[in-house]
Amino acid sequence: MYDWLMEGNPNSYWLSGMIFPQGFMTGVLQTHARKHKIAIDRLSFIFRYMEEEGQEEIEEKPEDGVYIYGLFMDGARWDREEQRIAD
Repeated sequence: MYDWLMEGNPNSYWLSGMIFPQGFMTGVLQTHARKHKIAIDRLSFIFRYMEEEGQEEIEEKPEDGVYIYGLFMDGARWDREEQRIAD
């Protein structure tokens, strides 16, 4: 949090480390809605898997939206070759 305050927004956010991630995601929607003058209730999220392995590999912020990391699944895994969820 100190780095975030002193150096500005990071290139990516550790979503699973937040106490209330829903509030953060709502803030992302609000920021986009204000920037593009769109009603927030007309927006939704699109998630894309990235090839980068860790947050240190992300060199710049996206033009719109945010990069997140630290998500996990129970009873499944991400198959990198097939680019899909597997058992």
